[in-house]
Amino acid sequence: MKILIVGGTNIDINAVSKNKIIPFDSNIGSVETSIGGVGKNIVENLSRLNLDVSFATVIGSDYYGKIAEEYLKELGIKLIVKRSKLNMPKYLAIFNNNKDLELGINDMKAIDELDIDFMKENINFGNYDLLVIDSNLSKDAIKYICDNVKIPIYAEAISVNKVTKFKDFLNKLTAIKCNKKEAIALVDNLESNAIEDILINIKNQGVKEVYLTDGSRGSYLMKENKIYHLPALKTDVLTTTGAGDAFYSGVIYAKAKGLDELKYGNALASITLQAKESNNKKLNINLLESVVKKYENRH
Repeated sequence: MKILIVGGTNIDINAVSKNKIIPFDSNIGSVETSIGGVGKNIVENLSRLNLDVSFATVIGSDYYGKIAEEYLKELGIKLIVKRSKLNMPKYLAIFNNNKDLELGINDMKAIDELDIDFMKENINFGNYDLLVIDSNLSKDAIKYICDNVKIPIYAEAISVNKVTKFKDFLNKLTAIKCNKKEAIALVDNLESNAIEDILINIKNQGVKEVYLTDGSRGSYLMKENKIYHLPALKTDVLTTTGAGDAFYSGVIYAKAKGLDELKYGNALASITLQAKESNNKKLNINLLESVVKKYENRH
């Protein structure tokens, strides 16, 4: 299976407070910088699992852009690069002493240059079997893809603010992945915040498969009018950055191999939660399979 990801690459700046965060003050903690981005995180996971992956993304013109492009080349993936005169996109994440995200700020202006003209000139979507897009793309770019691409489209929500870009195109998507807050942003006139009702509401808007992650409570899938749930594995968490992207990477891997989507999604998320960065560089097929077996031994 040939997989194309169209989405963001950025510089992740992850700050973790040692103690309870004191607002409006300097807090002691650790700060790590790495290459991230939702599209890039999914690409890296799938490349480490030996899938045939191509990646269309934007690279900035600054020092960080050079570092990011070299990093992507080392993954051995096929790159389709839009070079921007803007600086490399950046994402700042501040985590509290429980390793939960307290605040995130993103500067992703350059991603808008992954536009319709660029895609028309540089991407033949018919060369691929499956497409993954993230909501860093502009709404115009998403509309172009949904109107013209015939292969299955898997969408990644990213955030409450950005997921609504998919709202008008749910009936064109094969699948969408959200956390609970992002999913609520997609629902129509819903009185109940029960996950089952949220899933049904989104599914009824036309998307074939809805994936919902709910932290330590595990993950859900609704397809063919059935709801599936799998509890999360107990995991020692370093940061939650990249865990949602890892879950969807596991889903895509399972799709490519005809395996259980939730089981592989949860397993890959668990592996990523144990890394300081948005990808766990120890990831390989053997590690993933060993974590999946923990599920099978639990049930």
